[in-house]
Amino acid sequence: MGAKAAALDLRGLRKWALGLLSPVCAILISFFMAGIVVLISGGNPLEAYGALLRGAFGSAAGLRNTVRYTLPIIMLALSFSLCDRCGYFNIGQEGQMFTAALAVAWVPQLMGGAPGFLQILVMVLLGALVGGVMSLIPALLKFLLGINEIVIGVLLNYIATLLSSYMLLHASFADPNSSMPMSYLIEAALPAAAMVGGVVLIVLVYGLGMQRTVPGYELRMIGKNPRFSRACGLPTVRIILIMALIGGAFSGLAAVGEVAGVYHKMYEGFAAGMGYNGMTAALIGKGGSVGMVFGSLILGALQSGSVTLSVETSVPAELVQVVQGFVMFFATVNILRFGFRRNRKGGN
Repeated sequence: MGAKAAALDLRGLRKWALGLLSPVCAILISFFMAGIVVLISGGNPLEAYGALLRGAFGSAAGLRNTVRYTLPIIMLALSFSLCDRCGYFNIGQEGQMFTAALAVAWVPQLMGGAPGFLQILVMVLLGALVGGVMSLIPALLKFLLGINEIVIGVLLNYIATLLSSYMLLHASFADPNSSMPMSYLIEAALPAAAMVGGVVLIVLVYGLGMQRTVPGYELRMIGKNPRFSRACGLPTVRIILIMALIGGAFSGLAAVGEVAGVYHKMYEGFAAGMGYNGMTAALIGKGGSVGMVFGSLILGALQSGSVTLSVETSVPAELVQVVQGFVMFFATVNILRFGFRRNRKGGN
């Protein structure tokens, strides 16, 4: 028994080490590949990465910007991971953010005379609800009509983007005096401390709920083997629909933070590319709360430091997108785990 327990402990330790090293390895390889791109284009990779580091962590303003960019990525990573755990691929996060932001921008028009805190409360609830409904549509079509949720999610992203562009030109909350499509100023502001505290609370609840509760175990079981879960009597379809609703609500909350807490207005294309950042952070973290926070921090730091990169060096800020693309690729490939399994099979 002692030898068997020791073997199990060693196996668990090895699994934990691989889970930790794999995303770190993916990020390091991504920076190396992006550095080669910079070198070929005539720039200095060390100088470029030094500028990124200084811009993200070299000052109080840089740290604030890094946290500001990290928070919505964490929410989107949680949104993707929660749905992915039960086998639902939530790729429609940008559409969920755009529609939730439209609802948020409409609240001051509907509640112009209401106190600011009441408007913020309605924005949070309405944004979460609209985001959840948008995420629920592909899930319903998947189970009712057998349509792939990825196709519907991508199409809804386009529809929501075009709808938001139209509404920001012709709706009652659209600012006609602006040089670009955007809403009127939202005077009721979501405090930064509330955003940070809310994200921390959601991350803690997600981490504890997934690892230490019966619903978390059922959710993981459904994602790994839905047929076996149904045979065990679990209402798999209902659970997946609920997770799709909650995952979309997280995307809607990310939009509320951006519109009511950062920009204080909605403008055209404010959420472009953010869904893929959340997906990348979820892939880096492999569904774990700590790993997703780490991945979100890396991506948030890249965005925060991109301004310093373009100012202090000749390397364009688009290098950040190159790094993000490599990170997503290598995090998906999962090199270390693949190599470990191949070596283990060869040893057997």
